[in-house]
Amino acid sequence: MITSIKTKFKDILARFFSGEGMSYRDVFSLLLPVVVDQFFLIGFNFINTAMISSSGAAAISAVNIVGSLNALLVQLFTSIALGGTVLIAQYYGQKNYKMICKMVNGGVYATVLVATTAAILFMLLHSPILALLFGAASPAVIHGARIYMIGILFSYVGESTIEGVNGCLRGIGRTKVSLQLSLLMNTIYLLFNFLSVTFMHLGVFGLTLSLNISRYSIAVLAIWTLYRNRAHFGLNFKTLRHVDLGLTKRVLKVSVPFAAESTFFNGGKIIMQMMIVTLGTAMIAANAIASSWIQLSEIIPNALSVALVPIVGQCIGRNNIGDAKKLTKSFLGLGTLAFLAVNLGLLPFFSIGMRLFAPAPATIPIIFHIYLVVIVMHALFWSSSFVLPSALRAAGDARFTTVVSLISMWSFRIGFGYLIGIVLGYGIFGIFVVMSSEWAIRAIVFQLRFHGGRWYRNKLI
Repeated sequence: MITSIKTKFKDILARFFSGEGMSYRDVFSLLLPVVVDQFFLIGFNFINTAMISSSGAAAISAVNIVGSLNALLVQLFTSIALGGTVLIAQYYGQKNYKMICKMVNGGVYATVLVATTAAILFMLLHSPILALLFGAASPAVIHGARIYMIGILFSYVGESTIEGVNGCLRGIGRTKVSLQLSLLMNTIYLLFNFLSVTFMHLGVFGLTLSLNISRYSIAVLAIWTLYRNRAHFGLNFKTLRHVDLGLTKRVLKVSVPFAAESTFFNGGKIIMQMMIVTLGTAMIAANAIASSWIQLSEIIPNALSVALVPIVGQCIGRNNIGDAKKLTKSFLGLGTLAFLAVNLGLLPFFSIGMRLFAPAPATIPIIFHIYLVVIVMHALFWSSSFVLPSALRAAGDARFTTVVSLISMWSFRIGFGYLIGIVLGYGIFGIFVVMSSEWAIRAIVFQLRFHGGRWYRNKLI
């Protein structure tokens, strides 16, 4: 009986997750470490939000508003790492190790260069930026936000080194190794947070101290890990001793659409955050709590989005469009199933979860109603809105996804978010309804693109 069930399960996996050039074992050996990575990443963020909530609404609000700006900047340089992943994955599909080696140089240095430039620029301008974006927040929130922002910016060189190396590792399917780096980094971060926030009561400063300790210690380990896996890249350290500006420019050229899309999308989220700031400290805290709770159900779909890039990239490198289409469809279906299972599983534990954050009692019904809306929209549209574009980007169709993100975010989410949430007075609930409705628009457009033939005709190599 058990043998029969195992056989049927393997047959299902082979049917939906195997292709001509990749078996389901290959797919899941790449996917599962990313799932674990996302689980700990989002899980640690969830715990950190709960821990900092013990320092009061002002502290959690400060972390939340800077978190939006941090997401913009981090996604900017992780987009550069993604460009390196796409190029390495396509060359890996061709088994062109000479070019894989060169792309490692371009990918790592381009990522660090962009991160360092952003850190210096925002460090110099942090006060006017905070005043411009979040000046409506209370003085206590702004004070905490300034400390948190400076601390985060200091960590960018270390974090970008890790992202650059992880981007290279994912390009050749070594997601288990990138998982080990990410897991160790976040474990160190969490342990030092317990020490600095819970026991030493350092509040926001404690978060930044833990962040820098974890990032720089793992950055050193990341370089060593790259050396340890040099055989998989055909890599020698002579290639990495000096910046090759030609290779760096090539990675940057491929990454520009990724970075532009990230900037447009996360820039729009900052505008939404500015709207929420005008609603008061309690609503800023409610937004942080709702977002943390919602992210728990996005762990597996986020992992699918990350893992699909090297999978489709390698398929495109082998010129196997059939595998790229089949595996993309299977990932979309798996994302929808994951949302249904996790959201319905979390729903009965909502009250228990809220006790971890101790929000203002008046905000709990608002957070719950937001979650109910998101449950429905997650299952219907999120995967097509965020997983599917990964396949398009991996095939070189990033310019299209950038244009769609620009239009949908700035014309619909921001425009209608302001109208519904602020002008008509529906507040944070109205803003979340508009946000999730935008997922539907993106999903429809990306599905139409996917079912056409233009998305895989772009040539990157």
